[in-house]
Amino acid sequence: MSEIVEHFLTKIQKWDILDSKEMKTLEIFRREPRMKKLEEDSQIRIYRSHAARAISEERWDVAEIFLDRILKVDARHTEAWLMKGHLRQHCREDEQAAVDCYRKVITLCGHDSVHPHAQRARTSLGRLLAVWG
Repeated sequence: MSEIVEHFLTKIQKWDILDSKEMKTLEIFRREPRMKKLEEDSQIRIYRSHAARAISEERWDVAEIFLDRILKVDARHTEAWLMKGHLRQHCREDEQAAVDCYRKVITLCGHDSVHPHAQRARTSLGRLLAVWG
């Protein structure tokens, strides 16, 4: 961990107030692409955990809120699109929205037949369209 990060973490943990120079440094550091990616990954991990808990408790509205938050952080997150499709199909009985989600997964995976999310989306989409006849 860099000295800058350690410095800020120490101050934040002690609830010290950062001076203006330190605030500017922190803002520059936050804008660094690696830090942004780490922050996004952390948010996604937290939202995913909350969505999984909500699904296990059959709180479909709450689960969808957290899946939407994942997609707000990363609109290309295929797992969130896939889970949203399953939620729409099996819990909300909104087949059209499920079809849209499954197609989004397949498109985001570049129509890669090997990608596990694309495989699941194709299977679910196929079953859903077979029922529609």
